[in-house]
Amino acid sequence: MTPRVFWLRIGLMTLVAATLALALSPPVPRAQVVPALAVAIGAATGSTLFAAASRRAPRLPIVRPRAAVNLAKQAVLGLCAANEEVIWRRVILGELLPVGTFVALVASSAVFALAHRRSRVLHVATGGAFGSVYVATGSLGACILAHWLYNAFVGTLAGRAPP
Repeated sequence: MTPRVFWLRIGLMTLVAATLALALSPPVPRAQVVPALAVAIGAATGSTLFAAASRRAPRLPIVRPRAAVNLAKQAVLGLCAANEEVIWRRVILGELLPVGTFVALVASSAVFALAHRRSRVLHVATGGAFGSVYVATGSLGACILAHWLYNAFVGTLAGRAPP
């Protein structure tokens, strides 16, 4: 993928996510927890999901000479995670909640996996985990954090031997 296509894709996804977030008000899961607990659940889910999928301990690298580049990469990963969570959890899972939480979770996770070209079984699991965080906490921020952490840890595997 060329840099131009990459940035076009991110821009388009951000536009779609923002438009859907502003245009729709889907139901929100009933379960609510205090924000600090939602953050802890999101962080634990992203870390545990990475450890289970990669069979490695999650560690974010500390690379000081290129701190600005690393910060920019993490910001892009965060934006991508936020875009996907708005679309897949807030909108799709939220719109399906009236038919039942379990059905909404399974259907949104399956469609999330189909939208990814590789590792569809893994994406069913990650979609299910992120959706479960949303359902359990009622917090979109918690599942964005889980997704961002998972992606950030996956990013640390670049250049390493596969798990």
